[in-house]
Formats: sequence, structure tokens, C-alpha cells
Amino acid sequence: MYNLNQFIDERNSELWNTLNSEFNIRIEPSKNQEYSCFTQNNDAILYVDENNICKDSFTHELLHIHLKEKEFYLGSSLKLTIAHSRILSRMLSEALIEHIGNCLDHLKMFEIYKNLGFRQEKFLLDFYDYKCTEFEINDLSRNYKIGNKINTNAVDFYIGKLVAILCDPNIENDYQKPLTILKKLDAKLYSIVEKLIEDTKSYNLNNEDIFVSYRDISNDFYSNLITWMKNNKIA
Repeated sequence: MYNLNQFIDERNSELWNTLNSEFNIRIEPSKNQEYSCFTQNNDAILYVDENNICKDSFTHELLHIHLKEKEFYLGSSLKLTIAHSRILSRMLSEALIEHIGNCLDHLKMFEIYKNLGFRQEKFLLDFYDYKCTEFEINDLSRNYKIGNKINTNAVDFYIGKLVAILCDPNIENDYQKPLTILKKLDAKLYSIVEKLIEDTKSYNLNNEDIFVSYRDISNDFYSNLITWMKNNKIA
């Protein structure tokens, strides 16, 4: 049994109490020395690293549950929507869709996390990592097109890198050079991914308008990708 004072203080107590009124939350030891969470219906399990008791990491996982409380399921919506296209499903891997969903969740969580007063550098294990190496951007530049056709295999990597860069919470990382190259490689795809990020940022989690939904974001992304495909030759 854990002492809640190890994980809860005046910064996250309100969040904890709110979530406890909605979910049956259990705290269990992690098997891989990482903080994580699992939710199913109204049950939630928070896995904690017993060798690294950290309120910041605990709060990160609480915020994942908070998105469920707000019924924000953008990652799942993207997965279901992209599955409607056989070509897109082949072009964009399951790992990429998972990556996009996770990055977009983190976008919504990070502002709340910061406002609660937790340490930014503790938000992600790879907070200080530069999300695009020179080798990766050069490799992408060489392989993105085969003649005048876009290389299907490179599209997945392109989107994954651009999402990682645009969602990086560490503002000390300067991405001007790789972003310029990515934009030059495919300005239209760049703007589609950029719009996905901006739409997610501006989405109000407390929205109660039944005509506004996170599904609008995934549907727009899907429609824009379909148009992009029709306007390009794909190898």
C-alpha cells in the first residue's frame, strides 16, 4: 500500500480528487521501471517506479486519465478514420498512428502540467533529446522522391519526424533547419501535419458544444491526406 503523500501535494490534489470521483484508481508497481497507466471503462491503474518516486511523473499519468475523463480520444479516432482508406493504411504504419496520438495527447497535457507547477524537464523521459538528427534529415532528403514520385516508404518517416518536432515541449531545441528542409521537400504535406497540430492545440477540452468534436480534427486530417494523395504521384 502506497502513502499518497509520496505522489500528491497541493499542486495535483484537486486533479487527483476529481479523477477519483470518476474512476476506480489503483496504484501498482511498474514491471519496467517506468511510469504508465491503463484505463478501461471506469477502472484505472497507475503503474509507478518504486525506485524513483516522482510526483511529476505521477501527475503526467494522471493527465492521461484526465483526457479520458474529458472524453478526448483523438488517437483512437485517427486510427479508425485512416483505416477507411486501404492506401493510407498501407502507407501509414500502426506505430506512426500510435506515435501521433501520443504526441497529440502530450500537447494537451503539457499546458495543464506546466500550469500546475511541475518541472518541465520531468514531463518526458526524452525531454532533452533533439528529435531529428542531421543523418535522419539527410537520409529523408535523399529518399523522399523516386524521380518525380513520392516514395511511399518515406512518407511514414516524414510525418513521424515532423510530428515529433512540432510537438516537442522543449523550446530550447532549435528546429529551424530541419523544418525548412521538411517544408521544401513537401510543402503541402507539411501544412497538413501543421494544421493537425494547430487544431489539436486550439481544441477546448471543456467544450460542451455537441456540434464540435475531436473527431472533426481526425476527419480533417484524413480528408486533407486523401486530397494530397490524389494530387501526387506515389511510388
